[in-house]
Amino acid sequence: MRKIRAWSLLFLLLFPAFLFAGIQSSLAEFEARIPKISSQIPQIIKSAEFAAGCVLKKPDTLINVPYNEQKSFSEEMINRAGGLSNIYPSESPDRVRFVTDHDIVLYSVRSWETDAETAIKRLNEYKGKNWKVILIASKKGMPSKLKYDFFIDNGAPSGKAIYGRINILANITIGWMWCCEYVSAMTRKGKIPGILISISLEESTEHNKKIQTPEGRLWIGDCPEKIPAGKLANIYLERVKKLVFDLKSEKIQKQIDYASDIIASRMAEGKRVGISGVGHVIIDEVKRDLKAPWIGFQAVGQVGRRRNAFSKYLQPGDLLVWIAYIGLNSKYVDFGRYIKEANLELITCFAPDLDDPSVNETGIAHIDQCWAKGDAEVPLPCHPWKMAPVSGINSGLVLRMLDDSVSKKLENIKNQVKRDTQVSVTQ
Repeated sequence: MRKIRAWSLLFLLLFPAFLFAGIQSSLAEFEARIPKISSQIPQIIKSAEFAAGCVLKKPDTLINVPYNEQKSFSEEMINRAGGLSNIYPSESPDRVRFVTDHDIVLYSVRSWETDAETAIKRLNEYKGKNWKVILIASKKGMPSKLKYDFFIDNGAPSGKAIYGRINILANITIGWMWCCEYVSAMTRKGKIPGILISISLEESTEHNKKIQTPEGRLWIGDCPEKIPAGKLANIYLERVKKLVFDLKSEKIQKQIDYASDIIASRMAEGKRVGISGVGHVIIDEVKRDLKAPWIGFQAVGQVGRRRNAFSKYLQPGDLLVWIAYIGLNSKYVDFGRYIKEANLELITCFAPDLDDPSVNETGIAHIDQCWAKGDAEVPLPCHPWKMAPVSGINSGLVLRMLDDSVSKKLENIKNQVKRDTQVSVTQ
């Protein structure tokens, strides 16, 4: 153990050039999907126009995002800053009684290798209910005889599970572009659907509560300005490109490298490193498709008077990587308190709250997120003036970038120890 500790520190100190040898594979893979996603805009427009037409014709139409089959996708689409109020899981107890025979389903597939059987079963069920299905998945590896009405290709090289960690981020990108074009199609009919406002903004409380009741989610208002087809989807995709550019910057890359130095060193010594966060995408992704030996767990909803998820999964002195939202905490929970109670060392990642610096407490390392308070990014001609965030994609990419960097450094530490051992034996 002493030899591993010495080599891990020496390797990370003496070979900084290696650390900047290239952008993390996950970021490169995600960036490579963007042209394919862009090519799907006509299909995004077509399916979104169809959905908007259905809802305007029958205003009780629900837009369903099944939760259990696609947790990360569903989490990101529901109750989000700049998201559609009508997008919600129809299996939810407060929603199920409103189900109709003309509802719409947004269905995301992480990978065909892992999810084909479930997808076939669920899509058959949905079509049996006469629902219209919009399928977001990879064309390559797709099973035959799937039942759907519209298909949007996420551009995966195959249906293999190894592409799942990027597929989910590509699917979410497409999902937000679809939401943008749904709103755009509504405006061309003089209408606008309910769009939620970030809980970080004061006006959100009154605005959101009106459109988050079962009936309120179906609200449709007037919008005098017509948005051309494709405009909002392209604006959103350009914002995603800017996010990728920012994540490739020297500033963020140095932050990732410094944090992964610490993490890899701890892991090489056999120490425990937890990873969790506040947000939508991050809740489930910290437990999926990880390369390094993280302890991934959900903290949201798992802390309170009689429970502390941080103490459940980690021990005093362990390191926690905390990928949060705006500042260290959420509007509803003082996570910093529970982290301190668990006596953990901390690496943080969040967007700062410029209005309340007290929540911007960082740890022994920090990674900035590349978006601002308010979250929604795409401009609208009427209230609430903006929609569609990139924060979920940001947190998901940071998770994958850290995992890539840490696993690569662990591999190199292991190889260096092996070489050192071989030299010792021959001497």
